[in-house]
Amino acid sequence: MKTLQRGTLVSAALVGLLVLGGCASSGSGDMSGTTGSDGSSASNGGGSGSNGSGGTTTTASTTPTGDIAYKSGGVVTATGDAISSLGSTVGGSNLPGASALGNVVDNVGNTVSALGTGVQSGLGSIGTSSNPVGTTVSSTGNVVTQVGNTVDATGGLVSSLGTGPLQPLSPVTSPVGGAVSQVGQAVAGAGGTLGTALSTGPVEQVTQQVSSAVVPLTSQVTTATQTLGNSTGLGAPAKNLLETVGDGVANVGTSLTATNAPGVSGLGGVVTATGNTVAALGGPLSGGSASGSPLAPITNALGGAGGGSSPLGAVTGALGGTPTAGGTAPIGSLVTSVGTSVTSTGATTPLAPVTGTVGAALTTIGGALTH
Repeated sequence: MKTLQRGTLVSAALVGLLVLGGCASSGSGDMSGTTGSDGSSASNGGGSGSNGSGGTTTTASTTPTGDIAYKSGGVVTATGDAISSLGSTVGGSNLPGASALGNVVDNVGNTVSALGTGVQSGLGSIGTSSNPVGTTVSSTGNVVTQVGNTVDATGGLVSSLGTGPLQPLSPVTSPVGGAVSQVGQAVAGAGGTLGTALSTGPVEQVTQQVSSAVVPLTSQVTTATQTLGNSTGLGAPAKNLLETVGDGVANVGTSLTATNAPGVSGLGGVVTATGNTVAALGGPLSGGSASGSPLAPITNALGGAGGGSSPLGAVTGALGGTPTAGGTAPIGSLVTSVGTSVTSTGATTPLAPVTGTVGAALTTIGGALTH
């Protein structure tokens, strides 16, 4: 019975660490634009084209967390680009009101792209930015500005309904459309003010504290999951599988983009960005060399505690019910260490209730595995 409990704890510890690493390291394509420190928007402009392959270059010092966040934001950005491309197609048709409708669709795409850009420029820069959370939060102002531009464009669409054959409706559509446009312009203006408020003063202080807690925490958890992946031998195969699948999906997206077909080409950017994100998910699973790690004594113990030459010896031995009395101690020490780090890192931050609970749970599991 005791052996069964020990095996269950091993499984829980392994799954918990890998899930934490994946979540903490949760980022594709080249950014379609940048958001200023005040979160204000550039002009809403016209329709944007496809973002092509979605880009694969990331900053060398960006952590696996930042890489995933950047590429995940790229999926959103590419989706916005695809919508804007559709708006350009609609606006270029000869149908009545097509131009105004295309402008609305284009601005919807710009709004989605602004959301993705905010994730990329903020959370996507974990490892290189001092306040990635603050950058993403302040980008909300740019999103609001784009929403206002969309409402403004909708007002133009309503006004356009009173032209041509429907001109008799203009006494109604013109004032209503004008009112809607005014609301949109007000919202767009408020976006700039909101961006400034979110990037300065008390809000900036809060986001800076959150960043100071989250960034080290994600790095510690990622290091733990990479060490565990290297130790068990599961990390590298899983990482290679994700990269292979992701690259395959990205190649499909590149092929779709190359068609230059309306709608399909824009969709190719989304598919490529999705593939890049899948490939990046392998980052937290394996990295560096287990033999050269300062945790080499633990990795060596994991390789032989369960008997035999398999790197999964300790884990399979525990799950099979035949571990030695101290066979799970190295895993327990690792889990306890991660739990202590999680608790101490977040103790003085607004995330203390969360980090305290997670840290205590990991420490408890680690202590049980050590004995």
